[in-house]
Amino acid sequence: MSSQSAASLELPAPTAVVTRVGRREVFLWVVICLFANQALLLVDTGSYGAFAASLAQQNYIYWFACYVVIYRLYASDKATRANRFDCGLALAICGAIFFTSLLPYRFGIGLVVTITAGYFLAAHHGDRNIKAAGAVLLAISMHLVWGPIFFQLFTPELLRADAALVGEILTSLRPDIIWSNNSFHAPDGHSVSLIAGCSSFNNVSTAVLACATIAMLTRTEWVRRDIATVVIASGPRQCHQALSDCLERSVASVLA
Repeated sequence: MSSQSAASLELPAPTAVVTRVGRREVFLWVVICLFANQALLLVDTGSYGAFAASLAQQNYIYWFACYVVIYRLYASDKATRANRFDCGLALAICGAIFFTSLLPYRFGIGLVVTITAGYFLAAHHGDRNIKAAGAVLLAISMHLVWGPIFFQLFTPELLRADAALVGEILTSLRPDIIWSNNSFHAPDGHSVSLIAGCSSFNNVSTAVLACATIAMLTRTEWVRRDIATVVIASGPRQCHQALSDCLERSVASVLA
């Protein structure tokens, strides 16, 4: 009789506790911690005016992508239980979020987002919603860290490509403007030079993020036309940005 009562008072095994937690809940907590960390870094709560100003300066495509990640994870299978590796990785990611929040660089949090996205893509166990969430997270990591790093490493080459794009367009529209390396010289003596800050390649990662977000919001699988959508979204934006930056003052001087 005493042995039966002692057995009834035993604590559940650790594996039993783990299996009671759903993968959906574990993954949701992970991404909510990721996005809450970003919100604390990007939103100024010092005063009402600073708070309103920081909200006005936010990249709403980025936050819409965060919403789509949460939406896809919430739509995933709630019956699937988390295993030990899921819970251990979730704890490790939350710990990494805390430590990277102490660093003044975005590389740390971008690396954590990349690892999380890779796990969602590799260990989705046939759940397309988790896989779609991983795809958007990967696009977010490209926007946060990998795109800027790529741009910094290849700034001279990208600027030359920008200048070549504008130069080819100017050959047809304004043949009187002289193109020399990354500079353009108008007949009236006005000159414009391309620098890294005005390169049209700066916003390509945002265009890719927007396309991935819309695609994974409407469906959970990639199709061939998504690649064409990315090209269409990036190409005209590059042309428009390059022409706007390089010709705005030249056109104004001609009209004056």
